[in-house]
Amino acid sequence: MKKLIYYTLALGLFANAGCKKFLDQQPISDLAPESFWKTADDAKTGVAAIYDGIQKTLNGNYTDWGDARSDNFTYGGTGENQINVTLNGLNSLTGAANWNNLYYTIGRANLAIKHIPEIPSSATYTEAIRNNYLAQAYGIRAYMYFYAIRLWGAVPVRLEPYEDLNEDPLAPRNSADSILNNVILPDLAKAYTLVTKTNTNVWEMTPAAILALQTDVYMWKKDYAKALQSSQDLINLSYKYDVSANNFTDFKKIFLDPAGTKEAIWSMHWDYTRDGGNGISKIGSGGNTSQYYIDSSVFLRFESNKNDIRRWATYDTTVPLTTTPRIIQIGKFYPVNSSNKPVPPANAQNDAKLTLYRMADILLLRAEALNKTSANKAPVFTIVNRIRTLRGATPLVATDYPTDSDVEKAVLDERQLELFAEGRRWFDLVRTDRVIEVMDPMVRYRQKLLNISQTGFDDPRKILWPISRQALTRNTLLRQNEPYSE
Repeated sequence: MKKLIYYTLALGLFANAGCKKFLDQQPISDLAPESFWKTADDAKTGVAAIYDGIQKTLNGNYTDWGDARSDNFTYGGTGENQINVTLNGLNSLTGAANWNNLYYTIGRANLAIKHIPEIPSSATYTEAIRNNYLAQAYGIRAYMYFYAIRLWGAVPVRLEPYEDLNEDPLAPRNSADSILNNVILPDLAKAYTLVTKTNTNVWEMTPAAILALQTDVYMWKKDYAKALQSSQDLINLSYKYDVSANNFTDFKKIFLDPAGTKEAIWSMHWDYTRDGGNGISKIGSGGNTSQYYIDSSVFLRFESNKNDIRRWATYDTTVPLTTTPRIIQIGKFYPVNSSNKPVPPANAQNDAKLTLYRMADILLLRAEALNKTSANKAPVFTIVNRIRTLRGATPLVATDYPTDSDVEKAVLDERQLELFAEGRRWFDLVRTDRVIEVMDPMVRYRQKLLNISQTGFDDPRKILWPISRQALTRNTLLRQNEPYSE
């Protein structure tokens, strides 16, 4: 059987693969299966490759996929890419439309799922260790497919590694619903049965991370009862994750030292000295090089409550409000100096600890689910106001929100402030069917400022991303998402 070069896991350097226990693995290059997947170290290195894949997948895309098309950011200069993204002018050549790294990560997970069980047990490779490695692979495969269906809708599915050149590499698209029900949720269920239940490593797919992702998936599926159950299971974990930060220092700790706070559930560490330059600096780097700036609408909401610690922790509050243009550095993931001014790295030199899931995120999803399942809104505002009070914001008054839609918007508004720049806002708008309502007038306003035709954002088909030209060329079974061109 001819084996693919890809099978060999040309994995690159894993010096900091996002999971601290996998940091010291050596790169693998051009190894045949007969010489790999044999030892405990092979399993550890193979899992490190999956985490390395998450880093490569979210490099830059963390912002482009999760925030840049929303009302969180506007274009930060004259660059064609950021203007196109913020004005919904996507096409098959847009960089973030490329899903290559996402599928490379899925492929690495498939290899681990197939071959890790074949490695003989030993004193250093017990059944518990093997199962925890498999939990990482199943959980991250689900995470990657969850990104895929939210961005492109129907996508190709492959659950076995592509190892034989005689195999047909082409695959048609499967519906998003079928992937949710037959891949993502089963993978998460499998991961939870396998994961080490005492694992609390913030850099790994722990029981808490699996339950957080499961809650997010159920909310996307609009299965609110199950979202409530999975979020309750997370709340009930023996290692108590919770919201607690009521001062600037503790709130910043979520992003500077996530391992030191119970607010963080799952984070990704990118260290440019080990992982190389990256695109995470799109929202904050040395000088005025950011590609995206905070949009004035959300900026004014932050500014309306100057006691909110999230305001001080999120962006550079030392910039005079009279400055034109208002170039405000997003400093959420970086330390501050003695004047509370963010100290961002030089361009592409990030040592960033990016949030994948944290407790406030899941509690606010729970509040959203409670609003959908009960006429009693008190529990919704209990969650929202607990977070607001801790952060120093004025509590909301329930009677100011008379309808279910009003309550949902209150929760979404809180998520926007709490989770700003953490890759959540766009998916929140899509999940709650509010993209056109929020973004059409905003895109028209931005187009007006640029003196271009005010076409707005009124075509719901454009909520999905286009499939990249490269993917369409490589896989002739694919068809472009309408109304994008090939």
